[in-house]
Amino acid sequence: MKTLHSRYLMPSALSAVTVFAFAAPAHAFEFKVSGQVDRAAIAADNGEDRDIGFVDNVGSNSRFRFTGAQDLDNGYNIGFAYEIGLNENPSTSFDVNNGGGSEDDFLDNRLANVYVEGDFGRFTFGKLDGAANGSSELNYSGTMYLGGGQGISMYAGGVSFLDDEGRVITNLSAASNHFDGISRQNGVRYDTPSLGGAVLSASLDNGHAYELAARYETPFADGGKAGFVLSHLDTQDQDFDIEPDGTVNDNSPRFQETGGTGSLLLPSGITLTASYKQRDYMAEDRATAENYFGGVGYVLDKHHFEASYMQTNDLAGDGSKGRSYGLAYVYDVIDSVELFASYHHLTLDDASYSYTETDAAGDDINITATGDAQDLDILYVGTRLKFL
Repeated sequence: MKTLHSRYLMPSALSAVTVFAFAAPAHAFEFKVSGQVDRAAIAADNGEDRDIGFVDNVGSNSRFRFTGAQDLDNGYNIGFAYEIGLNENPSTSFDVNNGGGSEDDFLDNRLANVYVEGDFGRFTFGKLDGAANGSSELNYSGTMYLGGGQGISMYAGGVSFLDDEGRVITNLSAASNHFDGISRQNGVRYDTPSLGGAVLSASLDNGHAYELAARYETPFADGGKAGFVLSHLDTQDQDFDIEPDGTVNDNSPRFQETGGTGSLLLPSGITLTASYKQRDYMAEDRATAENYFGGVGYVLDKHHFEASYMQTNDLAGDGSKGRSYGLAYVYDVIDSVELFASYHHLTLDDASYSYTETDAAGDDINITATGDAQDLDILYVGTRLKFL
């Protein structure tokens, strides 16, 4: 999100509505093409077998974008963003003995929006980042999106947990997840001007879903900074299968999500990050799930380190606990080239799952079980190259 200058005043609804009617361009429309290529190799051991795959890093996938902006002579600014993600064998499709492939390749229309900003703040309309998107991902270690931080489900979400008999219990993203909103949506968003470092945001998405967020960041001492994000969202009837008369055909997928993230960068280069999110499912048969994250990092010139712990409760069934122990390192070769490597050890206890067995009569019987998974070990290395 673009930071609004401190000169912005409180919103003026009338000026926002009339910005186009009484404004003329101050200079030629500025247009830019930019993007990145972000490739990784993932090696995983699920307790039964090992495999390696070559993937696109979903933490910050390969993409290209077109952006444009125009200053108006009344002091306002209008612009647009159009961004396409290139998901070629995405990292979330990889599993041991199933490395993904062309059937998983797709183009992702990430952003397609227009905006107007001025002393009233900023209005954005189209496909955009919802107000709560990114609220679980504030992290000053410099490893977020590149194998570290809170994003293990983005790097290896498709890897399966197995029980002691080698049966699939669930995949990583369904057992260990940082609950980062509902990502990019078609809708409308409003961001207030920066008020002493604080910005309030609200968005209305398809299906009456709404998101609210409060962000604050402040520098201090010699290179230090502190920031936090608080958010709440409600998916309402998004993704419902509803007839025109209002009849709902499927069980409710609705959930509410509340929590926040804080990160601190000390002048010494030490970083501290903590996050908590709670997801309340509206379906009667789903427990409330929680996620906790804590990370300690260090930034030294071009080097970024972080050691982290994350725990997700009740996502893979009532009483389940998914734990992740992580180490991550990122090296800035130059501003536009980064190398990264990370290791994660994951456990899953008391997960609910089902499987089919054949009885003595040759009939298939469905069995519901609760148990512990074999541990996962994941090594993730890659590089991101950005172009402007």
